Amino acid sequence: MIVHDPSGIDDPYKSTPSERFPRYPRPDDAVQVNFRVPHGAAAAWAEVTHATPGAPAVTKRVDARRGVGDTWSVDLGAAAAGTVRYTLFAQPAAGVGANTQAGPFSYDLGVWREVTGISSYSARQGGVEFTLNTTHAPAYLTLTFPTRGACRLSLARATTSSPPQSGDGPGVEDTGAAFTVSSQGMRLVLDKRSLAVTATLEGASEPVFQGSLATRWLERGNDQPTSVEFSFQTQEGEALYGLGERFVNADRNGERWDVRVYEEYKEQGKRTYIPVPFLVSERGYGLWLDAAEPSDFDLRTSEAKVALDRMTLGPDGAPRSLLELVIFVADEPYGVTAAFTRLTGTAAVPPAWAFGPWMSSNSWNSQERVTQEVDRTLAEGVPASVVVIEAWSDEATFYIFNDAEYDPKPGGEALTLSDFRFTGRWPDPQAFIDHCHANGVRVVLWQIPVHKLVTEPHAQHDADGAHMIDRGLGIMQADGSPYRNKGWWFTDALIADFSNPETREWWFAKRRYLFDELGIDGMKTDGGEHLWGRDLRSFDGRRGLELFNTYANDYVGAYHEFVQLASGGDGVTFSRASYTGVQRHPIHWAGDEDSTWSAYRASVKAGLSAGVSGVSLWSWDLAGFSGEIPPVELYVRSTAMATFSPIMQYHSEGHGAADNRDRTPWNIAARHGDERALSVYRAYAQLRMRLVDYLHAEAVAAAELGVPLMRYPALEFPEAHEFLAADEYAYLLGRDLLVAPITEKGCGTREVRLPPGGWVDLWSGSELEGGRIFNAAAPLEVIPVFVRAGSARLDLLLRAVAEFRPQVAG
Repeated sequence: MIVHDPSGIDDPYKSTPSERFPRYPRPDDAVQVNFRVPHGAAAAWAEVTHATPGAPAVTKRVDARRGVGDTWSVDLGAAAAGTVRYTLFAQPAAGVGANTQAGPFSYDLGVWREVTGISSYSARQGGVEFTLNTTHAPAYLTLTFPTRGACRLSLARATTSSPPQSGDGPGVEDTGAAFTVSSQGMRLVLDKRSLAVTATLEGASEPVFQGSLATRWLERGNDQPTSVEFSFQTQEGEALYGLGERFVNADRNGERWDVRVYEEYKEQGKRTYIPVPFLVSERGYGLWLDAAEPSDFDLRTSEAKVALDRMTLGPDGAPRSLLELVIFVADEPYGVTAAFTRLTGTAAVPPAWAFGPWMSSNSWNSQERVTQEVDRTLAEGVPASVVVIEAWSDEATFYIFNDAEYDPKPGGEALTLSDFRFTGRWPDPQAFIDHCHANGVRVVLWQIPVHKLVTEPHAQHDADGAHMIDRGLGIMQADGSPYRNKGWWFTDALIADFSNPETREWWFAKRRYLFDELGIDGMKTDGGEHLWGRDLRSFDGRRGLELFNTYANDYVGAYHEFVQLASGGDGVTFSRASYTGVQRHPIHWAGDEDSTWSAYRASVKAGLSAGVSGVSLWSWDLAGFSGEIPPVELYVRSTAMATFSPIMQYHSEGHGAADNRDRTPWNIAARHGDERALSVYRAYAQLRMRLVDYLHAEAVAAAELGVPLMRYPALEFPEAHEFLAADEYAYLLGRDLLVAPITEKGCGTREVRLPPGGWVDLWSGSELEGGRIFNAAAPLEVIPVFVRAGSARLDLLLRAVAEFRPQVAG
């Protein structure tokens, strides 16, 4: 047996010894084929046929090299065009018996096509269409202006079918050397010879954006994805922000980035659960690559390059554009974000109760244990508005409480509360939820979008799975078989297809009793990252490349809609993964992290980065959720920061009963013998409750403006960009607050770069002049926070901290 899987599972970061490299060769790529012969071989080789249009096919044998263990590899070389087919052979190790073979396998190299000029234009409804000269047939570029300060460029092989423009539309001027198009407060100039594209804000003399129409794409047959590349120019020292949630330094310039929803357990670095192909420049322009498929932003030189493999045929075989790109210009950088959210969706704002402190632990796996923790927080005078319970369900259905007894129903039917006899770990969920509600604590239950593979017989699980397969309610393979997760989390599980209305109706009917009868308040929608392989298909016709990123939105968006309907608009979802338009279905948290200072710093960076791409309601596991409990200093410092962040919550991973690693303040205090963990957390949690209505109102205001709740000072005050960008961790919260968290161990003071204007120290009430460095005192109990002078909410904020100032500031 020969094992060769040319593309593996399409993991962008990891490969196996049986894959081809590169997985999808392009012209002039040197190709190496890797494979395994598990039972051993004396020799191995490939028979390779290269077929080039207009020339006879050439076949040759290429011997393979033995690698480590049972691995082999063969070099197929490079070719400029055509189709390459190969079959792998292995001679038995003992030298007797028939040779084994695998294949044939093939890849189409395609041919690069390039834009070489602009020949003409015509007015179209809502825009203008340019005919482009290329190295092959003409291509067509359509410019439309969907909102103020935004121009959409649509590149296609075929002309648009829209009728000629009538009435007002973009103004077009042909100067002989270039076309100038003006609309919606911006001006684009397209140079006919150099193919340069510049964008200028209305009334400005100098362009802020410089790009190029010298786009190229790879023509391939057989409905294969088309590789598309374009470029734009950056200025020396120019800072670029965004590309979704990133756990590294703010400036994207000078490095290469991929845009792919990905689960990286801890120490994410440049990998992320929430990528967004959207860049914002400090100079006041932005770029949004409107594509479902993963993309690549190479910003290592001043000629930045963007590439993606694009599906250019729809599920019905109709042609689609090669490229959809939106250029933004604005008076200031967050104006670019505001225009982006106008196009991708206004941020939804959760109910006010979601802005109080949250509590959670993976080890709270019974009604008795969770009740104990809720009662302890009440007894300690530590406010909590939400308890998240992860270990509540049977992990066979993910909608039935552990140890519940019931008579299984057919897979297409839903159980109701009266069907259950609650025993064991959850003897009375209704009493527990009522107890929480009576004490002002909302209940959120954990979910994932999979039907888990269970090897032991389980009547309800098996009936549900059979119905899911029979009705085609999961993500499918190209051959019509159900897809089973190829990733490392819930491996071999079926994945629910939320693009299918029948799936949504069936899936949520089984969870409806949790809201309608038990009265829970929301769901923690974990996961959503494990779509692997280009052969995947969804109900609405999207294929693997289009699902890798967008499935997360299908999943959390469907849950958000369900929870809002089931709760009458008073519920929440709490999600880890998403993509463009993430702001439409909050809340999100920054995934799994260690309890270390470096992870704390990375989380602050992730929240600010996510905000540039529209993520307003963001959270993290304060002081980290994984590993040994955090030291008191880290716990207190991150508590203070979380108090002044969009959502405040602590959480911890599972652990044995003999090793309590809960991040509750009383456990941290007891484990370290330091009561400050409890007393300071209590003071900040009480302060947070005083700020709930304020933060909710600020979230509403931010949504109306189209900007995130948590923002970079350097982008809010672009005139002081260089000065403010030197501090990577200070941030603005809402319209009023400047927060300067302590992110280093052992610091008793904090150098704060005050933005221009007047500021008021939140703790002392002292007035300070901005545009300078202020050395703020920061004893363990204090986080430097400042209020914008003249704010209409200054008195409200000073009153909010007044009675807690002695507890917090000592």
